[in-house]
Amino acid sequence: MRKHIVAHILWAIVPLLTPTPQLIAGEPADTTRVLKSVEVTARSAEKEVVSTAPIHRYSEEELRRQGITSVADAVHRLPGVTLRDYGGAGGLKTVSVRGFGAGHTAVIYDGITLSDAQSGQIDLQRYSTDNVGQLSLVVGDNEDIFIPARAAASAASLTIASVAEDWQPMLVAQMRGGSWSYVNPFVKGGIQLSENAYGWVLGEFTHAKNDYPFTLRNGALVTKERRNNSRMNSGHGEINLTWRPWSGATLKSKVYYYDNSRRLPGPVIYYNDVSNESLRERNAFAQSQLRASLSANVSLMAIAKFNFAYSGYADVNGKYPNGVLDQRYWQREWYGSACALWAPSRPWVLDYSVDYSYANLSSNLSSNNRPWRHSLLQSATARYRAGRFTAMARLLLSVYDNGAHTGQAAKDATRLSPSASVSVQPWREQNFFVRVSYKEIFRMPTFNEAYFDHYGSADVLPETTRQLNLGFTYSAPAWGALSALTATVDGYFNNISDMIVAVPYNMFVWRMTNLGHARIWGVDATANADISIAQRHTLSLTANYSYQRAQPRTSRNSSEWMKQVAYIPLNSGSLSVSWENPWANLSVNATGVGTRFTTNNNLPDTRISGYMEFGLRLWRLFPIRGHTLETRIDVLNLGNKQYEVVARYPMPGRSWQATLRFTL
Repeated sequence: MRKHIVAHILWAIVPLLTPTPQLIAGEPADTTRVLKSVEVTARSAEKEVVSTAPIHRYSEEELRRQGITSVADAVHRLPGVTLRDYGGAGGLKTVSVRGFGAGHTAVIYDGITLSDAQSGQIDLQRYSTDNVGQLSLVVGDNEDIFIPARAAASAASLTIASVAEDWQPMLVAQMRGGSWSYVNPFVKGGIQLSENAYGWVLGEFTHAKNDYPFTLRNGALVTKERRNNSRMNSGHGEINLTWRPWSGATLKSKVYYYDNSRRLPGPVIYYNDVSNESLRERNAFAQSQLRASLSANVSLMAIAKFNFAYSGYADVNGKYPNGVLDQRYWQREWYGSACALWAPSRPWVLDYSVDYSYANLSSNLSSNNRPWRHSLLQSATARYRAGRFTAMARLLLSVYDNGAHTGQAAKDATRLSPSASVSVQPWREQNFFVRVSYKEIFRMPTFNEAYFDHYGSADVLPETTRQLNLGFTYSAPAWGALSALTATVDGYFNNISDMIVAVPYNMFVWRMTNLGHARIWGVDATANADISIAQRHTLSLTANYSYQRAQPRTSRNSSEWMKQVAYIPLNSGSLSVSWENPWANLSVNATGVGTRFTTNNNLPDTRISGYMEFGLRLWRLFPIRGHTLETRIDVLNLGNKQYEVVARYPMPGRSWQATLRFTL
């Protein structure tokens, strides 16, 4: 198998070393034409309408306007997204899109995919919106084909981009505080280091006691309780450098560190609120990305990254030997990527990308078998655009070589995954588009799914997913008070073979099992409108609705046959209305989720009631001698609704946050 991987690596590198006529001629780079080929300059609303696959975006201004308080909050308001939230400022927050597990959603931070070889799930609460310039979710293939193969190897991708640099001296200082001892200072500073170099750093700290009240009902007995053992202290820091070594080339480097020490409250159990669990998480990575335009038609990109993560779980309980359960895990990953973009003619753009990674995992457990994995991903993509027609096709080759120093190792695997998408504008005079897309993805089990102590299994089968989407998008021209209107409707059908389901035992321990076969079909609809009601008075409305029918289809004799997959709601949606005015801007939002079940057989006692949550926000920007002071007040869960996202983990009731942000 190792010889097979080496052969693939050599086959991948040779084309990149072969000179092209443009490179031999030494033609100077035309950066404007290159940027146009990857559509960097297109407006967000336009890209959502003409895209061959569903895409949803938040700009920095839209995040502020809609009163979004976190990345998880932003994603939760998007159609087709299911959020798992254990409550409070430190509660684990992961997302799944259109019924796929969280491992099928790639999270891309400043151009490079985040990774967690152990769990395969990225905790969104690690990334705040305070430094987000754009947040986007793509279901299927992104039209920006100049991306690493790993970014294309997921059913959906969530991209988090930092605020764009303007190469000016900059300082941002922010303090946020709120209910239940929530304190969150944030600082960011940047300076131009030379004519071709700019650097910036940021740091933030979060403390929360999270001892929010909730009501416990046991038949006729109703008691008032408080969450305990919920304290969280976390810190996050970054060092970033942008360097332009020559004309048409940009090198971006980042060093990132995250440290979180939190206590785990555990599920609510009648007459037993004792919990002595804790979790320590550390994550550090260093990454660099070089993008270079070598000619008017050729661009190259190279990426290198090292990622380290540590998690330490402890449970002080007399039932364990020595009175404590102590589990510690260390994971390391080395990752590299090379991409080549070629535009042979105006309608055509071609991309070839190859990614290689090596990851391993070790622990302090006696059952530690120290697994490792070599991964090789290659993607070849073609995009054709002429007039009112756009088409894209991609082939993704995935090669995995698994091993373990002791014990049974997961099986090796090789798979070719195709995808294709088309967008057509039927009438030239109408900004109306029809899009069709198909994507097949192959996902290997994570280290937790294959090796986790007592719960993982090396026999867990890989998942194969197939998704088909038919959508319609429309953007209306400005008319009267209506300055902007965009609407989308997408119907989809997903087919999952050997679906891996992670059933939570607590916030750290999960049980892994193959569901077998599942079918998911549904509809996503969105609408966005801006209305000028008077001079300097604008109303912005954003709404979305999702219907998801996720059905196990493994065996007709099973009690799960044709029921709803655990934790996936049949109906969900959100509405946001903001009023921008000269005095104090106001935003009101509502998020609703229908009934869900904690098991796939949908027994009545596993039912989780639906909920509707409301939020309100007031904010204003004050100019001060060329600087800006932003004041902001958020009221979350305005109606004090008690609900659960994950069974037996009550979410916080009504709370508040106040923010002061000064930008120099």
